[in-house]
Amino acid sequence: MRKLNPALEFRDFIQVLKDEDDLIEITEEIDPNLEVGAIMRKAYESHLPAPLFKNVKGASKDLFSILGCPAGLRSKEKGDHGRIAHHLGLDPKTTIKGIIDYLLECKEKEPLPPTTVPVSSAPCKTHILSEDKIHLQSLPTPYLHVSDGGKYLQTYGMWILQTPDKKWTNWSIARGMVVDDKHITGLVIKPQHIRQIADSWAAIGKGNEIPFALCFGVPPAAILVSSMPIPEGISESDYVGAILGESVPVVKCETNDLMVPATSEMVFEGTLSLTDTHLEGPFGEMHGYVFKSQGHPCPLYTVKAMSYRENAILPVSNPGLCTDETHTLIGSLVATEAKELAIESGLPVLDAFMPYEAQALWLVLKVDLKGLQALKTTPEEFCKKVGDIYFRAKVGFIVHEIVLVADDIDIFNFKEVIWAYVTRHTPVADQVAFDDVTSFPLAPFVSQSSRSKTMKGGKCVTNCIFRQQYERSFDYITCNFEKGYPSELVDKVNENWKKYGYK
Repeated sequence: MRKLNPALEFRDFIQVLKDEDDLIEITEEIDPNLEVGAIMRKAYESHLPAPLFKNVKGASKDLFSILGCPAGLRSKEKGDHGRIAHHLGLDPKTTIKGIIDYLLECKEKEPLPPTTVPVSSAPCKTHILSEDKIHLQSLPTPYLHVSDGGKYLQTYGMWILQTPDKKWTNWSIARGMVVDDKHITGLVIKPQHIRQIADSWAAIGKGNEIPFALCFGVPPAAILVSSMPIPEGISESDYVGAILGESVPVVKCETNDLMVPATSEMVFEGTLSLTDTHLEGPFGEMHGYVFKSQGHPCPLYTVKAMSYRENAILPVSNPGLCTDETHTLIGSLVATEAKELAIESGLPVLDAFMPYEAQALWLVLKVDLKGLQALKTTPEEFCKKVGDIYFRAKVGFIVHEIVLVADDIDIFNFKEVIWAYVTRHTPVADQVAFDDVTSFPLAPFVSQSSRSKTMKGGKCVTNCIFRQQYERSFDYITCNFEKGYPSELVDKVNENWKKYGYK
């Protein structure tokens, strides 16, 4: 029997979830109009198995089933970050810290470019539709949230664009809404790489005929890496190969020269126009809101060909209150790049994380106090230095508050983070503002304020390290069970817990 490879093969990923009792196959007919989204939200918020909707109302034989919650959290007994670990081929019990550190290790590995395979070896070429046969509105695309501006086909697929000189191929995630039978519209915003590549086509007078591909059910490692804010000019495909230890098999598109993962469930391809636009949104994004009737004109993608597998499956993310893919992937992967940037910049940072409860707006940095003291700096100077490094880099684009905590805080435990936040900084006095940096347009306090016109500021670094700790050791006792008593007593209490009458 072939060994399953869930990081490389989307269908192996589904099988592994099924084998771990982390998948519910729903055969009852489910309406893509809100019902799919409602079931997904309940699964996310209760850390329940991922739903596989096998009987979506309006679906044809092959188009399509829906996999929901592909990178949501699950029960701690199964390994709460197990689905994300499977995206990387790791043990499902791997912690989020372990996942972040593994991704950093992989950056030291030799990049492995994709390998071209013949059409006969590409499952995504099983069925091929020409432009006249494509009817996007007939697909069972989910309408995910009440008051969304439309049906969102693209929530967990991968856009592929390439610069005109073919030196840089970008794999990325950005939402996409169905407009009509031939068109999709979505966010193509600065400073995201998808916009940088689009602008490179506009610079040579071809801003309305940019080749694109949109792939669903790609290798899970690929969709994970496509969420990472890796540096400009680096092709994600090569990094995916390094993670997997093997090349991703790719095949050429039907209407352009772009190469797509050969095992994709579905591939849509055509051209993107920066000059032709359509009202897009609103959409229930990572921060947990839908602001009614607040759409914006966005560029149009014209679909000119479509190919797909037998019994194709559409992976779907349904963003909202934590925790879903916009937090487990985007937040965690920003943290990965943030930790690397700290290392490169010589900052005394031990770990970085974006707490799920902060809806991907906070970046928490765990500071090595001995290293901090060696800098002989002040809280104000250190906050300024940190903000200048992060808020002026792509990794800090979605972040609006950087929280600095001491090395006694477990930043992967939000209870400890919020305790440090509320007890170790004085509001305003211990915060350094950055009013000249670019705001994140999806942050609700930006989009719903006058700041949306300037797109500047609204960011700060908050110092939650006692001022004395910048100069010397500062003793205090943490008044909780794990840290507030001798270790021998903690062990004794744990061992005798059931004897005391507790379960």
